[in-house]
Amino acid sequence: MIREHSFNGVFYPKDYDSLIREIEKLFDIIDSSEEYRQFLRMVEGYLNKKKILSFIVPHGSYKYSGIASAFAYALIKHIDCSNFIILSSDHKGTSPGISVTDDEYWNTPLGKVKIHDSMTNDLIKKSKKDCIRLDSFSFKIDHVIETQLPFIQSLQKDNLKILPILQKNQDKETSIRLGKVLSSILPSDESVVLISSSNLTHYLSHDECCRIDNQVLSEALSMNIDSFYQIVEKYSHIICGYGCIASTIEFSKMVGNSDAILLKHMTSGDSDGNKTSVVGYASMIMV
Repeated sequence: MIREHSFNGVFYPKDYDSLIREIEKLFDIIDSSEEYRQFLRMVEGYLNKKKILSFIVPHGSYKYSGIASAFAYALIKHIDCSNFIILSSDHKGTSPGISVTDDEYWNTPLGKVKIHDSMTNDLIKKSKKDCIRLDSFSFKIDHVIETQLPFIQSLQKDNLKILPILQKNQDKETSIRLGKVLSSILPSDESVVLISSSNLTHYLSHDECCRIDNQVLSEALSMNIDSFYQIVEKYSHIICGYGCIASTIEFSKMVGNSDAILLKHMTSGDSDGNKTSVVGYASMIMV
């Protein structure tokens, strides 16, 4: 069973060649900036050969949010890891709460990626009250995880496997529980990277977006879920993956990573110059 790609040509380039060129262009933007290179070298020093790491990345089209994502993937490129958990909110609202898929592979214009079946099965077994269920349909109509896969594939990791998860229920209790369960299913002898995706403020002016985003990011960087939700409750209607961020904070603390670093914050207005109605994007790492 293969989950075929369906959002190429919409959120990212349509075919193999144009997709590779676009990703290489995004990495080149970082490589061509001495400031960016120095910053990422500094962040690499915090990795300390950790086996488990977590990232927050956006999921707009590559044209708008690709550079923010590239900051995270430029670091992941240097991590010896082939196992990726990819967590996203459910944008269509069709999942029963938290969903995993029984597909065996996920296809993109860059080829097939294997679904990590053992972690999928462990996640279902260890979840309480049937809160995590098989639900391949919701994955077929949601774009977020598909937009992350070409970045991961471009890193040319051997024996690549992914565990895709959709988190519809984003309340604090569910997010904390999911973070804990995810930390309990990690392979004991292998490295794992958790990639959690959320966009930030939607459809406000650039200045207002930045004002709200800075509040949300400040609380996320504090790694305090309670204070994070106090801020997020005001803006949950305009931030799509706040629960995924909270799940990632809890997961990171459970595996001993209690610090967070903001890699890049921007808005769609920084890309297209239209600052009257923008979407906020940010990438972070938890170490």
